[in-house]
Amino acid sequence: MNIQSLMKLYRQWTRPKQAVESFRSQRSKGLSIGFFVVFAIVAVRAVTIQVLSPSADILENLARRQYQSKIDLAPYRGNIYDRRGEPLAISIRRPSFYINPRVFDPNKEEIKKLAKILNMPPAKVKSIADKKSYFAWMARKLERTQADQINELKIEGIWEISEPSRFYPSGLQMAPILGTVGIDNNGMSGLELAYEKVLKGDNLTTIRHRDARGKPIYQDSILATPEKTGQNIVLTIDSAIQDIAQTALEKGLNEAQAKSGFALVSDPHTGRILAIANKSLRPHAGVVEDETLRNFGLADTFEPGSVVKPLLIGKVLDAGLVKMDEVHNTYNGFYREGSIKIHDDHPAATMTTEDVIAHSSNIGTFAIVRRLGPERLYNSYLDLGFTKPEQLMGIAGQSRGRLSRYEKWAPSRFANLAFGQGIAVTAMEMVQAYGAVANGGTLMKPYIIDHIESAEGGMLEARSSEMLRRVYSPEAAFKIRQVLQKTVDEGTGSKAKIAEYTTAGKTGTSQKFDITIHAYSPNLRVAGFIGFAPATDPHLVIYVVVDEPGTKTGYGGTLAAPIFKEIAEESLRYLNVAPDKVVVPKDVLAKGVLPSAKKSAN
Repeated sequence: MNIQSLMKLYRQWTRPKQAVESFRSQRSKGLSIGFFVVFAIVAVRAVTIQVLSPSADILENLARRQYQSKIDLAPYRGNIYDRRGEPLAISIRRPSFYINPRVFDPNKEEIKKLAKILNMPPAKVKSIADKKSYFAWMARKLERTQADQINELKIEGIWEISEPSRFYPSGLQMAPILGTVGIDNNGMSGLELAYEKVLKGDNLTTIRHRDARGKPIYQDSILATPEKTGQNIVLTIDSAIQDIAQTALEKGLNEAQAKSGFALVSDPHTGRILAIANKSLRPHAGVVEDETLRNFGLADTFEPGSVVKPLLIGKVLDAGLVKMDEVHNTYNGFYREGSIKIHDDHPAATMTTEDVIAHSSNIGTFAIVRRLGPERLYNSYLDLGFTKPEQLMGIAGQSRGRLSRYEKWAPSRFANLAFGQGIAVTAMEMVQAYGAVANGGTLMKPYIIDHIESAEGGMLEARSSEMLRRVYSPEAAFKIRQVLQKTVDEGTGSKAKIAEYTTAGKTGTSQKFDITIHAYSPNLRVAGFIGFAPATDPHLVIYVVVDEPGTKTGYGGTLAAPIFKEIAEESLRYLNVAPDKVVVPKDVLAKGVLPSAKKSAN
């Protein structure tokens, strides 16, 4: 064997050994690098977890999601009271139920029983149970009997909690004024919406701890954020007068077979609103909201008709352009001049200014009011408060009237405006204008909030009467009051007469504009009566409107005046207003000797 062969054998013998050693060396190096990388990752992660706050917050949030639940509860809303302190809207506690969907797993029978108690489809219960979150509401603000039935089922994963809920002692009667709140105690309409910031208060946040199965560890958490109750509101509304007005209105509307109506009661000397009664018996076309919540007395606009005649004649009288005993040609009930055609329901050849008001003559009213001319008639409407924002009280949904500029009036439009057609007004505007006649000539700003107080009863904000301007001289207001009293005693408002109190007022029946025929409807009417009592010292102004009466005798004097009478008579007695009429018993009348005469003879 030569040297070359020996070298070849040596290389073959040593090559595997070198390869193995090389492989071992590489593996050792690789493992070292691997351990170093893992160590570096662990070190970085440890630093990140222990030092850097964002990741700490993330882990804390993850823990909270699994072992804590944050529940935001609406606070106690402030209470709403009437002017005598009677509660109209208060907050009470009602049971609500929440679940942990990861734990809540009812069987079919439990779902069926739960759905029956909650008055919801079983599929709805199942959909709530199938949620992927750690918290979900099952049902909120239930009756106590429902809550007890749910607790008796003893289904794992569903728990009870108390939530503030709104309660209205007067039921739906005051709903058009007070409004409503949603499931989270947010104001949705009426005063609840308009004064949301005042009534709501601050939310209550409570933290509920739970175990791995989602079961609460304890119920009253020390981590709860303190609740701040909303402020209280005291209204000018008198719940007793409100009840009187509501009862009389509903009775009258049923007798009239009317679509709807309202009655508004105000104090003429202060502008305080004492009652706003509303009632709908038949749905209105095009109205989508729940009509049990609709405040017709504040939201609706309408053509007032004859009830504005005394107001406008009073402005002419105040301007020195007419006298109460002046005689006017009334053309036996029909007057025509160019495009102007005017009819009277009580035709006569002539009438005095006083008779024009008492018998509601359209022809006589036009003859008197035309002396103002278009511009002064327009300004008279504005001066009396019609269409102006000063009549708004800050209640959601309240409207104001509409009147086009006098430059746009055709002669026939001017004639219509002279006796209450061609203008849209609100009940609030009418009541305040008549209040100016009743109180001697001063237009008062209406208001319904008397004051706002803290939850503890401390005064925070007080409202007071505000005089807007003088719209009549005391002499003109007195003369109009006398004529309006005569209208009740001898004219079209006789059904508003009260035995113990003098009464003043005016009837009004106007045709409604029918958009389907683009003309005034021959059948659809608005029957109204507005007045005050006692006439000698007015305490109340009352406006009653009967919308679309179904009876043939659908006039303000036959339908609205009796409602006015009932409201005025009962309210004055409730307020202990002294009668200003001498009521003589029938047995005394039969003897022919009056008490006053007998006293004078002594």
